[in-house]
Amino acid sequence: MTKSRNRTLIDILVAAPVALLLAFGAVAKSKVDPMPTDTARSYTALSNGTSSTLGATMKLSRTSVSFSKLKGEMKLQYSDVWNNGNDTDFGGSVYKVLNADAFFSQNKGRNGFCDEPVRWLTVMDMGNQFGGGAVRIGMLSIGDWRKYTPDALGACSADTFTLK
Repeated sequence: MTKSRNRTLIDILVAAPVALLLAFGAVAKSKVDPMPTDTARSYTALSNGTSSTLGATMKLSRTSVSFSKLKGEMKLQYSDVWNNGNDTDFGGSVYKVLNADAFFSQNKGRNGFCDEPVRWLTVMDMGNQFGGGAVRIGMLSIGDWRKYTPDALGACSADTFTLK
């Protein structure tokens, strides 16, 4: 082999793994993590009827959530992860609503909002069902989210949003 052929072969052998590495990095970056971050991000309602009850837009972070049709914001404190098996409405990261009574008072009687203060908010990644960037927001009025069962009272709302 001549020097130019050796050089071409070496270039190809070096370029192929580099191209694969770059392609893998691009795919990894394209997966959007919709879960709450330290900074509030905007989401758009996907569920039927959500726009008329909570609003078309939600802003969510690890410490707060607000909805375009409701006044104020819920102050959140992370509690735990809830693996709720086959229940697709509630589960995922669980947050305690620190200002449940005050938020409820501001929004009592609004069309479609909860009949009791929301004590717990769940956030579940729904990317497998709705594509990257989707989350299910569950609202529970029950005193202890660990005691929730699908046949008990205490569930208020379950709505799907997608990251803008």
